Amino acid sequence: MIGLIEYLLVISVFGCVGNIRNQTAVTIAREVKHTTSADSHGLVWFSPMLQVSRWRTRFCCYDTLYYRLAAGEPKASTARVYRLLIIAHYGGDIRRYDIVTFPDSSSRFTEGRRHEIERCQFFNSLIYACLFRNHAYVDLSGSELESAQENGLRLTLSSKTRDYETVDLPANFIRGFLAAVK
Repeated sequence: MIGLIEYLLVISVFGCVGNIRNQTAVTIAREVKHTTSADSHGLVWFSPMLQVSRWRTRFCCYDTLYYRLAAGEPKASTARVYRLLIIAHYGGDIRRYDIVTFPDSSSRFTEGRRHEIERCQFFNSLIYACLFRNHAYVDLSGSELESAQENGLRLTLSSKTRDYETVDLPANFIRGFLAAVK
């Protein structure tokens, strides 16, 4: 029979190992999934999911932004398509994840934006609020990912009036993804 201390040690070790952002590029490459049939955007390679979470005061729980890299197969006349896929679960005011700002202060509009209401209800019998889910993506070039293999890539997701989240793609994560895709 395993004792409490041994059990907690096993749980804490697996908890540390389980955070994919802290793994080596080789481990991350093994976790990249390839599907035989492309999705509606032609993507067949998918990295593990990363996330950013923040405690929300209303509606309990966390606002969580999930993100991952994806890629298609290259076609004879075009380069491989790389994408950062974004799914945001949050409560409170509606957010517009419209813009991605890069470290050099350049920015691009996100594409494929889809906004869904998960549910609405009264909170503490006084406040009516909703939980939302947003989907979006931004295309990345192969050269952007290649150059980010050394220092990683930090992107800011925002609307025209407000910054929401910073997305961190560690260098080892990008190296692992590119190694799997090539």
